[in-house]
Amino acid sequence: MWVFMKRYSVVLLGFILLLSGQAHAMTYEDERTVAKDFINLLEANNLIVHDPEIVWPVQMISEKLADHVRDPVYNFKVHIVRDRSVNAFTIPDGHIFVNLGLLLFSQDMDEIAAVIGHEMGHSQLRHIPENFNTQMKINTATILGVLAGTLLSSKNPEAGAAMIFSSLGGTENIRLAYSRQHEFSSDEFGRNLLRASGIDSSAMARFLIRLHAFSGTSGIPEYLLTHPFTQNRIATIAEDPGKPRPGEAYWTLSACMAGLILPSSEAGMRTAQMPEPYRSLAQALSNTRSGNYAQALAQLEKIDLSVAKAYQGLSLHALGRNDEAYPLLKEHARSARTRTALAEILQERGEFDEAIKVIQPYQGRDVRVDYTLGILYEKAKKQTLAHVSFGRYFFRTESYEAGRYHIEAALKDKDNLPPDVLEELKTMHDMIKERKQSGR
Repeated sequence: MWVFMKRYSVVLLGFILLLSGQAHAMTYEDERTVAKDFINLLEANNLIVHDPEIVWPVQMISEKLADHVRDPVYNFKVHIVRDRSVNAFTIPDGHIFVNLGLLLFSQDMDEIAAVIGHEMGHSQLRHIPENFNTQMKINTATILGVLAGTLLSSKNPEAGAAMIFSSLGGTENIRLAYSRQHEFSSDEFGRNLLRASGIDSSAMARFLIRLHAFSGTSGIPEYLLTHPFTQNRIATIAEDPGKPRPGEAYWTLSACMAGLILPSSEAGMRTAQMPEPYRSLAQALSNTRSGNYAQALAQLEKIDLSVAKAYQGLSLHALGRNDEAYPLLKEHARSARTRTALAEILQERGEFDEAIKVIQPYQGRDVRVDYTLGILYEKAKKQTLAHVSFGRYFFRTESYEAGRYHIEAALKDKDNLPPDVLEELKTMHDMIKERKQSGR
């Protein structure tokens, strides 16, 4: 997939170089363009988590905080990045990225809120595009540096870190990337936002203290860093850190991360520290992922949580017990996995349009959804949309010749396709062509 990373990097770099010839600060339209390209890059490399069991609790925190932002500049959107480093960052247009590693590192939902509040500060205070001189260095160094670092660190953490420091270290005004003053002002913004939202503001100090113990010192003088030393931020906050207070939302989120994403060996170690019923939930979700449906079902039947009932329905469906699965899935299915199980039951009943409606929101995000939609559209006599879905499926599974066939078939009816779908198909087609020309 590196060829696709390179392509999107060139798109972003080209746009940023275009800005350098302009004599004005970054416009909101410029911000939207940069954000869209950045997100497309992460999506193309399967680096954004879409499981609602993981995304929604974090997005709900964001919405709670956003309700108390005075005169918000953006509609804030949080994305979970499939990266194990303890990090979060902001890009133009109000997009906040929280790494999976940071969620695993946090010890309650208030700490996650503290990080999101801090990143909202960067956005609301417009630290990225606030003026032309700053914007050029931040776009080039921070966005592309973090972009490269995020993509590479999932494969080689040392390479990712080196890429970030390389892009940041080549400019005389290194402090402009995310200046130390920006960090302090974002901390203050975040703490005020937590208080206004009724969230424990001591969570920020608590998180930073543990982060400092975790990361230690880099040995680099503070005046050469874009962020102030963590202990200096802690001293500035000057607040009793208190103790973590994990509740149902935190433990459910932790169980879902362990059961749906983490390797089974690591999930086992993490679940050992969880209270019931969350330990059993994590183990059951891990069992469904491994195909151990009977074992998962025995665990899920004892858990009175909506997510447990959804995966109980999934396990029943996998065991062929669709009459029992249907009511559970109809009421509780929220994810691509569980909605696909519901769609398959509806397909068996001949309810093709209803099945399409159930999984349509997840198209382009999950390969099984795309394949299932292709079949459903065929059965519903919607051939162009079937080609679109199969084109996505084969492209994402790297069956490029099959993908090209379906994409070209869909493009024959381009006048009846929405503009965003048409653009997506053309992009995939160009990537397949580029790959063939490069011999990859």
